[in-house]
Formats: sequence, structure tokens, C-alpha cells
Amino acid sequence: MKTKIHLSSTRERWTLSLTAVALLVFFIFCVNQLNLETGKFFQRFWEAGAVIQRFFSLNFSDTTSILQELFTSICMAIAGLAIGFILSLIFSFLGASNTAPHKFCSVLIKSFIGIIRAVPALVWILIVVASLGFGNTAGVVGLVFPTTGYLTKSFMSSIEEQDPAILETMRSTGANWFQTITEGLLPGLVTPFLSWTSIRLESNIAESISLGMVGAGGIGMLLVKAIGKYDYPMISTIILFIFVTMITVELLIGRIKKSLR
Repeated sequence: MKTKIHLSSTRERWTLSLTAVALLVFFIFCVNQLNLETGKFFQRFWEAGAVIQRFFSLNFSDTTSILQELFTSICMAIAGLAIGFILSLIFSFLGASNTAPHKFCSVLIKSFIGIIRAVPALVWILIVVASLGFGNTAGVVGLVFPTTGYLTKSFMSSIEEQDPAILETMRSTGANWFQTITEGLLPGLVTPFLSWTSIRLESNIAESISLGMVGAGGIGMLLVKAIGKYDYPMISTIILFIFVTMITVELLIGRIKKSLR
């Protein structure tokens, strides 16, 4: 059995070398533009040990409140995911190039989703908090925007990767647009849709925690209070609960995905 081994040509080696040099120069330029205080960093770095030691103690006196707020954050993440999932299903089939009723509709939805994705989740939640005030409602609404942007983009990619023969076969039998989607495409899209949704669930839980730090409710608000009081044992305890929760969610999602294969 003969195996061909590709050897880099002189041109490819020169291209690779020039690319590496260009990236290095660009990195140095970026560092200079940031005016990083490297001297101050290394000076404070050796003092970090004294601060880190304070995090090695835990405080379980307020476990009930931590669990309640953590449950609130998870509920916000799931609620935002559910609403975003429904909106994404609608937008994705109307926006995918191979299923859009009209090309203009596809361009319009892709542009709209591009705008949503361009704005960070933290900015969305700040806008919502300014409009609706602090609380869980702002957290759920704030999560709907990034969830819809992420899932719609992912769903459209999966739809556009489907075999064109499926659409041609369905249309040749006289199926309408809705029947083409539900009976032709959806059976083959269940697995990728669930995969994208499970990934987004993990992100939603993480974002619901961070969004709580700006007034959206949940465990993030407790974490902000602990940080404001320099209560290191409470900070460590909250972080520990968050870590255990994220690991548990990841394991559960992995188990569910395996059962669906």
C-alpha cells in the first residue's frame, strides 16, 4: 500500500513564516496600544498569595438562601431558553436560504439576527433593566435576546446543510411549505437542534449568574453582596455551589444526548 506524503514547498514554507512574523508583529502592536502596566502586575503578583489564602475558608451558614437564588438563576436560564427556542424555530426556517419563502425574507432575518448577535448579553440585560427595572423579569427577557441570536444562527446552519434532494422530493409530491418543513426536514434536524439547544442551556445558566450581578436577580446578586462586603468565605461558598451546579448540568446534558443517539 502506497501512501503519499505531502511535503511543503518552498513557497508554502515562506508563506507560513511570513504569516507567523506578521502575527507576532500584530501581537506586539496590540500590547503596546494597551499600555499594559506589566511592572505593576509582577509586583502585585507576588502579593496574590495572601489574598488567595482568604478564599480557602467556607461559610455554609446561609446555604438556604444560596440554594434558593441558585434555583432562581436556573429557572431564568430555562425560561429564557424556552422562549428563545420557540422564536428561533420560527426565524430559522424563515431565514434559511433553502427554506425561506422569499430571498428578501432570508436577508432581513439574517441581518436582524446579526444585529442581535453583535450586541453582548450584558448590554442587552442593561437595556432591559433600564426599561423594566431590577428583578427576575429583566433576567429572563435579557436572556431571550442572546439565546434567540445564537440558536437562530445555529439552526439556520443546520437547515442549510440538509440534502437539497429532500426539498426537491417533497415539493415534487405537491407538499406545501409547512409540510416540507415538518415532514421532510424536521426528522433529520432533531439531533442537531437538541445539540445546539443543550450547548445554549449551559451558556444560559452561566450568563444568568453573571447577569444577576447587574441586578437581574438570582445567585449573582448574592455574589455581588458578598464581594461588596469582602466576605471571602461566602464568596468561596457561592463559587463552590456554582461550580457543582455547572458540572452537574454538563453531566446530565451529556447523559441525555447519549440516550438520544
